[in-house]
Amino acid sequence: MLRSIAASVRAYTGPYPSWGAPTPEACRLVTERLAEQHGLPSTRRRPDAQPACVLDSLVRTLLSQNTTDTTSARAFDTLKLRFPSWDMVRTAPLQDVADAIRVGGLAEIKAGRVQAILSTLQEERGACSLEHLRGMHPAEAKALLLGFKGVGKKTVACVLLFALELPEFAVDTHVWEISKALGWVPTNASRDQAYDHLNELVPDELKYDLHVLLVSHGKQCPACAKAGSPKQRAAKPADGGVACPLADLKPPPSQLKTAYRAGPKHRTGDDMRPQSPPEVAKKRRKRKVQPKDST
Repeated sequence: MLRSIAASVRAYTGPYPSWGAPTPEACRLVTERLAEQHGLPSTRRRPDAQPACVLDSLVRTLLSQNTTDTTSARAFDTLKLRFPSWDMVRTAPLQDVADAIRVGGLAEIKAGRVQAILSTLQEERGACSLEHLRGMHPAEAKALLLGFKGVGKKTVACVLLFALELPEFAVDTHVWEISKALGWVPTNASRDQAYDHLNELVPDELKYDLHVLLVSHGKQCPACAKAGSPKQRAAKPADGGVACPLADLKPPPSQLKTAYRAGPKHRTGDDMRPQSPPEVAKKRRKRKVQPKDST
């Protein structure tokens, strides 16, 4: 069960103070409709079950970046089978770790970042463990996790939500796209901006259920699929002829709004894709489109 947090009125500190959506009522309505179609997810683990290992949760989420759930799960299982302890992962040759997780893609990058995290924990804590986060204030836990290279806001939110059982509203691609379609965030909001906004406005008691339901729905409903423009998604029939339960809650694509001031376009800390060298990016910015010959 989610750990209870002292209820208090919190001043909004997100990127869109005048946006106004979503309201608590809108969040409840979407949760109820999705639960009717997909079933309400359980927020409880068995009383006799051990809490999720925080470090396992972090590595699982790192391996899920820029790949599918199926391949990331295979990568994690292979890693644990080949290296039964995290200390063995830490001391193994980089190439051996990369080979174990290769099915998930970007193996060398992910292996290097996992080993860097493990080395930092060994140096600073004397053990490859993150269980000490359980006694930390959420803001402290976030700051510590964000200090690791390759760990962004989505990864941190997932660890806090699923391993530490704290009320965090993680924003993956599915949550991001559906939130834009519902008008909950501007259409030009980055995923990190969407997280900063929604994590403040979604009621704590709904964060787990709403996150899980939006992810499930985004994977199953063609009308809410992440591919395509809002207009293209609006034209898609629902899976198996079943109407999307959110269809009447989505404003027409022509009425969706952008923010007056969009934040800078940037990759999130959760993005593992290789980036262009700075000098290449600089040349791209300076490149001008030559006018066409009108003759």
